[in-house]
Amino acid sequence: MRPREQAPVVLAIPYDLAAAECAGEELPDFASLACLPPKPRLEPAALAQIATKLNASKRTHILYGRGAIQAAEQVKELAQKLDATTSGTLLARDLLDYEFDLGITGGFSTEANAGIIARADTVLVLGASLNQFTTRFGELINESATLIQIDLGPAATNARVDCFATADAQSAALDLLGAVEAAESSWCSGLDLHDVRSRPAGDEKAEDGLLDPRRVASEVEKILPANRVLVQDGGHFIGWGPMYWSTTGARSLACVGTAYQSIGLGIASMVGAGAAAEGRTVVLAAGDGGFLMGLADLESIIRTIDSGVIVIYNDSAYGAEVHQYGSIGLHEDPMLIPTVDFAGIARSMGATGVRVEELADLAGLRQWVADGARGVCLVDARISARVRAPYMEEVLAANKKAAAALALQSD
Repeated sequence: MRPREQAPVVLAIPYDLAAAECAGEELPDFASLACLPPKPRLEPAALAQIATKLNASKRTHILYGRGAIQAAEQVKELAQKLDATTSGTLLARDLLDYEFDLGITGGFSTEANAGIIARADTVLVLGASLNQFTTRFGELINESATLIQIDLGPAATNARVDCFATADAQSAALDLLGAVEAAESSWCSGLDLHDVRSRPAGDEKAEDGLLDPRRVASEVEKILPANRVLVQDGGHFIGWGPMYWSTTGARSLACVGTAYQSIGLGIASMVGAGAAAEGRTVVLAAGDGGFLMGLADLESIIRTIDSGVIVIYNDSAYGAEVHQYGSIGLHEDPMLIPTVDFAGIARSMGATGVRVEELADLAGLRQWVADGARGVCLVDARISARVRAPYMEEVLAANKKAAAALALQSD
């Protein structure tokens, strides 16, 4: 293990040792055993090189990730000094209170957000891995732009990176603050940010007569308690929560299903989020397929969560599979699910269950909030499978491009 690394650690204790008699000695002061290695700093040569590139930039953008959560103040100050726009990855959303922060970058961003970043001539990445979703499958950053990445790892995490340095994001931002010159450009003040976070609210109903999931998400955002933490399972619906629901701080969103590429895990994760919620309402977004896989955990949710909302985007299908595979001609029957009455199941287990077939039915959720938002309220939203999330369009376009390239190679 490197001197400073964030990684899971497994402590295996044999059964016989765990059951052995204790000699009665006093427990050690575990705090005294803590060892926190110093944060890696930018090497002088790397600091000088990056500062030179930033000083030469006329349109700088700073992209921060989860690795920069402790560096919010320093990142904001650096952005102000460089006259830079900023944006965050999904798990670092809402990190900065900054006038020229564009919001989430990647598949959940707006086109206005992506358009501004595409105009940047230099992009500084702090504590973000630059995965395919953040980079919109390589389309996010202009080919002529200089891409600088600073991270704890030993090497760049994306082949597109032009300049890489190993350092802690907070210490790097501090060092850069002292090394760069105040920008003379007017890049930020010349931008029109009026609609940079605006999204289509969606229609009340889709063409098949079922609810438009965008509209459901838009309306639910208006009702949910403002002090909240979001938990997301995996599935096509993952676009609607980050796009339409706000959070309270950068540590208020857990995307378990996405992180593990496995649906159903988010349901149990709501129980863990509830233990750390500290008075906030825990909001779970799930699909009908994933929720059926984790249905046994509903009892634990109802028993342990003080204030929780479950929103099930119920399209009677494994939606991600329908969009990815049904759209290319594969037989869809195995991807479909008989419509389940999740609201009825929730009521039978002691929760509030709200079946939503019309927007007016959200009155049940509104009443639950008005009554104090105590216990668990499950919203069973009957949505259309025909409304495709923008991030899914990007995935399909990337898959099509890759298939075409592969076909050329085989010719």
